[in-house]
Amino acid sequence: MPLRTLLVHGDADSQMPVRMSLATDVARRHHAKLLVIFALQGRSAAFLYAQHAPADVVSRQIRAERLRAARIGARLTDRAARAEIGLAWRAIEGRPDTVLAQQAAAADMLVLSQDGDDAASPLVAPVTLAAGKPVLCVPRGGPFASCGRRVLLAWNGSRESARAAHDARPFLRQAERVILFTADDETSAGTSAEDAASHLAADGISVEIQRAPLSRRDPGQAILGAASDHGVDLVVMGAYGHSRLREWALGGATRTVLRSMAVPTLLSY
Repeated sequence: MPLRTLLVHGDADSQMPVRMSLATDVARRHHAKLLVIFALQGRSAAFLYAQHAPADVVSRQIRAERLRAARIGARLTDRAARAEIGLAWRAIEGRPDTVLAQQAAAADMLVLSQDGDDAASPLVAPVTLAAGKPVLCVPRGGPFASCGRRVLLAWNGSRESARAAHDARPFLRQAERVILFTADDETSAGTSAEDAASHLAADGISVEIQRAPLSRRDPGQAILGAASDHGVDLVVMGAYGHSRLREWALGGATRTVLRSMAVPTLLSY
């Protein structure tokens, strides 16, 4: 399926310009529109601070948050119009992870920033595992000159990696080079790298298969190393979820990549 709508996490954080710049570039290349979602937490925070702050102070904080979101939304809408890219923004009450996951039904892909090391409320893991749509995670820092021209597709024959390959097809079709990277041994269960490459070739996507025996190496480190060695500007991988009953968490390889990623990474679950 083509990319028609990218949902971008709207906030006043320092990484907002970086993810908006990348989302805008992707939207331009794929003739997509942007949907920027701001999660307003003023009312929920009011319950926490109501006993310690006068009601009028809490009300001012709620109004200020709404006004800030409106100003950012207006500025983004104006810039997108000048760039001839469709953009809509919405401010919705609720926790960011919940709001973004719920609104994902209105988009083909979500654009989030990499969580900081000290993130009190991480977004990438809960949104990826709950949204049902691929998540393009943008490294902290930037800007990034390109995204999707040279792609590394991490493959281990699993359902998650197959889903990631499917979700990344809009990028794979436009890429100048696609590397299908497997760090699994030959005895691994699931679809082989050769079969995956043949399946993609039937859709007009030419890939190069690169293997790296794992031995004792962390798969996540192997993916990061291959991405650096081949100078890719996009990593595509499946996200592996665990601990559904207590809290959302991602598997070891996914956590390693998200912690140390240097290029945008497309996650599918």
